[in-house]
Amino acid sequence: MDTVMTSLPPQVGAILMENVSIIQIVSMFSIGAYNALETAIVAFDTFKHYRSLYFWSIQVASWGILVHALPAMARFVSQASNLATSIPFMIGWYAMVTGQAVVLYSRLHLLVSDMRKMRWVLWMIVINICILHIPMTVLFFGLNNGDTRFARPAAIFDRIQLTGFCIQDFVICSIYIYEGILAFKKISTIRGRNSRSAIIHLLCINILVVFMNILLLLAEYKLHYIQVSFKTVVYSIKLKLEFSVLNRLSLAVLPCTCKRGSSKPSRPSHQNISDKSLPRPTAGPKMTLQPAVSPGESSRRSFLPGCVGGHQTVLREMSSESIISPGDISDSGTLAESHSSTHSTGSSESLPALQLSLSEFSPKFDV
Repeated sequence: MDTVMTSLPPQVGAILMENVSIIQIVSMFSIGAYNALETAIVAFDTFKHYRSLYFWSIQVASWGILVHALPAMARFVSQASNLATSIPFMIGWYAMVTGQAVVLYSRLHLLVSDMRKMRWVLWMIVINICILHIPMTVLFFGLNNGDTRFARPAAIFDRIQLTGFCIQDFVICSIYIYEGILAFKKISTIRGRNSRSAIIHLLCINILVVFMNILLLLAEYKLHYIQVSFKTVVYSIKLKLEFSVLNRLSLAVLPCTCKRGSSKPSRPSHQNISDKSLPRPTAGPKMTLQPAVSPGESSRRSFLPGCVGGHQTVLREMSSESIISPGDISDSGTLAESHSSTHSTGSSESLPALQLSLSEFSPKFDV
């Protein structure tokens, strides 16, 4: 391989050196398109059901990067007209930038239990579409129509919109980092190692995303000629990282939601990681206790208004949660009448039947 490369004609090497920037830019577009296509295919193979906001935002963001990169390469090498490539270029930009913000928003409920924060993030995304996407689209198409008056405003607003979208990513990633630290404190002594490692992975990935956004801002203000191609690579790498860490977080909070071939029913999508921070008590066996009173005293208590309170007093000493069936209370009058009639006859055979009735009357509660 080295022999072939060193034996290239001198004019070919000179052409490569003269166009090294073009090679770099086309290579970055190719890397971004490959990463996006891989993420889209893996998402189809990972999810069992294709109806969640998370799945479709992944698809929109992935195909948006691909649709944004291919026309950009065609525009860069001047192999297509401006109008033919401008429309898919802008559509891909919408899907790439806002689609990735929606990816982060769609899994924010796994950590955030305050719905006001969720609504604020959603409104921030919608407002940024209106104040960043739409004006830049107008300036872009005005510039591509050959009107030089749009040149300077488009260059200025291009930096404004990139800064605004990076701030949007900073805000969402900061929420993930803050809520992840709080969740890590909650589950550090209760949950298993997998949940702790998922939170650590989440924190590291979001810090890395913030760092990549800083690099993107530096490329915008210092190396503007590679900004478009470098943005494609950055967004494709961020999407792959977020797809990995959010899937891991979903498995820690909502097991069996994304895996194929799982026979267990999925849990509700609104479940939060704090909902599983404490183990739920399992229901124990039901036990029946009989109060240590004589049959005559029980029959006399059944006529008193405070007979239920008497049983509750005994139960409070034994259990914090007592459940007395209303049907048992309503049958107390019938039980007392039967006992009084039996006592008046003086029959000795009625005592076992009375004890059996008292066993049915005894209060029941869960241990």
